[in-house]
Amino acid sequence: KSQYDAVEDMLKWVGFSPDVVSGGWVLNDRGVRHVAFSAGSTRVAEVAGEPGRKLVPRLVEEIDRTKPDVIITFGHAALEQEMRVIAKKRGIPMVFYLAHPGYKLERAFADMSLVFTDSKATHDLYVERMKLASTVIGKFIIRPNAQRPRKENRHITFVNPSYEKGVTLFYRIAEMMASTQPSARFFVVESRNKLSNSESRSGLPFSKMRNIHAIGLQSDMAEVFSRTHVLLMPSLWHESGGRVAIEALSLGIPVVSTDHGGLPEHLGDGAIRIAAPAPLRENTRLIPPPSVAIPWVSQLAQLWTDDDYWQERSDAALEKWKDHDPTDRVSLIERKLAELLER
Repeated sequence: KSQYDAVEDMLKWVGFSPDVVSGGWVLNDRGVRHVAFSAGSTRVAEVAGEPGRKLVPRLVEEIDRTKPDVIITFGHAALEQEMRVIAKKRGIPMVFYLAHPGYKLERAFADMSLVFTDSKATHDLYVERMKLASTVIGKFIIRPNAQRPRKENRHITFVNPSYEKGVTLFYRIAEMMASTQPSARFFVVESRNKLSNSESRSGLPFSKMRNIHAIGLQSDMAEVFSRTHVLLMPSLWHESGGRVAIEALSLGIPVVSTDHGGLPEHLGDGAIRIAAPAPLRENTRLIPPPSVAIPWVSQLAQLWTDDDYWQERSDAALEKWKDHDPTDRVSLIERKLAELLER
């Protein structure tokens, strides 16, 4: 879901322009041409059925025009299923990019010639769940163009205030920091969920907390990172990739995160990782007792007040960022696709 209700406004915000030739929208980004067609809504649930199926003729036209060697896809909604039928009739192999823990049925990967995933944790999850073979390609992250914040303009940043991302644990952390470290300020960046929605659903009084400032969905996170002293990531679900945390590493921003899913392999010693209690991970709507926040508050307080410790953790983040060099992984993808086409 976008902060924009009109599809056209969302496409313009992303950077697309109307295209007279295709009747859709086009974005040219560093040699890659992106073509988008509107199904009339920015909400996935509203285009899952008939509105999505109306895009099929456009999809057929685009595939027949470009004649791709391979189609890379994700998801198992109606439009993705139609795409599989079209590709199969034309003998085009399909590759699935898997970066989500929620698929429960093997048919989600039917007719796939190859599966890529962004973390070994997700690879292992699906081996255990359905013996699915996949190739781990990691994350491909561009360093944001951001500067280290001035001391008077720094924040602890939390992105996407939803149950799965740990909004109830965040509340306890912010609550305790308000009394033990009143100078610390929190930035909440709204994405798929708004902080006001979490307040109405959980009953937690976020709007009354003076140390929290919420901002809307961002088209460019550079400004946010330029005001981020520490990134807080108390995610409770299987975080397959943890994109925003890797972006923070690239800028030398210390990260305090949970310790499951793909976070350990992607963040390693570059982040301070704290295990979340099992009951909270099993039911993300639980409101944890204040005691659960103590290790988080301890680390955040030290990073907020101790410049030497902050620098130590910043150096560790930058060192881990080196592991995300894409060179070898790009070669791996090219090799796997070439082998697929040979078959």
